Amino acid sequence: MIIIKEVKVMNINKLNIQNEKPIYPDFSMVDIYDKYPTNPEQEIEDNYTNETKVPEEGQKKKWLVILYSAGDNNLASFLHEDINELESVGSDENTHIVTIADQGKQWNAAFKGAKVFYLKKDPDMNKINSPLLKNLGQVNTADPKFMATSIAEVIKRFPADHIAIIIGDHGNGWEGAIEDDTHNKFMSLPEIREALEEIYQKTGKRIDLLAFDACLMAMAEVGYELKNAVKYLVASEETEGGSGYNYSIVFSKAIKDAISNLQQAALFKVNVDPEEFAKIIVESAKQYSNDIETISAVDLDKVNELVSKIDEFAKLVIPKTKDAKLYDYFQKLKETSNSLTELSNYKNLNTNDLQKIIEELDKYKSLVDALSNVLGNQNNNNLNNIDYKTLLTQLNDLQNKLNNLLSKTQTTLDVKKIESFLNELSSSKEDINKIKEKIRKTQNFAVGSYRDLYHFAKLIYEDNTISQDLRDKAKEIMDAIDKYIINEFSNDKYKNAYGVSIELPTYGSVSNKYKDTQFAKNTSWDEMLDKLNKT
Repeated sequence: MIIIKEVKVMNINKLNIQNEKPIYPDFSMVDIYDKYPTNPEQEIEDNYTNETKVPEEGQKKKWLVILYSAGDNNLASFLHEDINELESVGSDENTHIVTIADQGKQWNAAFKGAKVFYLKKDPDMNKINSPLLKNLGQVNTADPKFMATSIAEVIKRFPADHIAIIIGDHGNGWEGAIEDDTHNKFMSLPEIREALEEIYQKTGKRIDLLAFDACLMAMAEVGYELKNAVKYLVASEETEGGSGYNYSIVFSKAIKDAISNLQQAALFKVNVDPEEFAKIIVESAKQYSNDIETISAVDLDKVNELVSKIDEFAKLVIPKTKDAKLYDYFQKLKETSNSLTELSNYKNLNTNDLQKIIEELDKYKSLVDALSNVLGNQNNNNLNNIDYKTLLTQLNDLQNKLNNLLSKTQTTLDVKKIESFLNELSSSKEDINKIKEKIRKTQNFAVGSYRDLYHFAKLIYEDNTISQDLRDKAKEIMDAIDKYIINEFSNDKYKNAYGVSIELPTYGSVSNKYKDTQFAKNTSWDEMLDKLNKT
């Protein structure tokens, strides 16, 4: 989870204490953490050193729930409380509950390094009393290889019909999640995919449910990236914690409640499949709506259909950005043409008139060069060093050259024909302006470029001044989201949060890191964003 300064209740800084350089990648927020006054080399009493085997090992149960608690950072104490929450419900005859927990060596850690516990029911909320399966020492929980190996080992030791993994730590949408301060490492989204796919390869089991106890992870890009390794995904569109740093604790309460419901159902021989369990987590989260402000469960088997519709929308928009650029060029061309016509009719040209013509010719040259690029003409006109004596001849030649260039669009340097061409392009220009307007109005979240996808499509669809082809495609996106999301909730503060967000900035180009995602590689969305924000 990312902790936002405006909701802080403690002075905690997401910086590497030794070199005071941010660990996170290119976050869109500035100065969101305050320094935590803790000695990173403090001595930690470790009461968890005796490894033991449990009789439950090797017993096949209905569910295996794994909490991957990456607490080697400023969330250590809160993630420790998460473990206690799950321990309060504990494993039973139908469920294994295991945690891989890293506390690092700082931030008021409850123990040294990383450990694996088999969680058994225990009401003590101050201490973990469950059996220690393995003492891992100082490890890098943000290393995808470690994540894959450690989780795969748990899956092999504690077999089950269904597997649920809960990742507890900082998150930042398509940028990634899971941070390890000791190793100065943040796991990117492609690395998370690599880890989960390696788990699949090592165990032969696709993860039935992945829940992010981490902020901002309910993005289309995240779902698409993880689709081959995970069946259902539960996450939030927003940073969470209305009261401050208690989101992790509150989310673990919702998970605890969901597991309790799962166990009760199993005792009564009621089968809870992965889809139902994902829905139960969302329902359990509703009672904590002051802190969990948005949450959704999605079916990743439906993400390909959704992403296909997103891609089709982007491919409709891209040509309109080119038309909009042409519209601007031709609008300027029309104005320049009028000025040149007026100036060339002067019978007695004085120095001022000549200077005006030269200025207009400079504009003309820029337009010709720009139009050459837009229309694919490689022969740019070179009008440098214009001879005053042949100025009017050059003007005539220039008009002829421009006419030849514009013949590709079946028009000539005729104001009426230019006007006609402008009319043809105007709808594309209006569409682009409207799309950019809708982006600005779309529900966004703590990272300003993360916006609700359904709300964006809805704004497009409901505006009858936008071209019908775009509106139809926006409706198809909405319909695909309805199939993709199996349960969602948002409180009154986020009435336009429908369960899945997407990268949708109002300016600038998308980063190279974004282009590393499978979503960007396999769709035209990033190209559309680049062209939109350059138009």
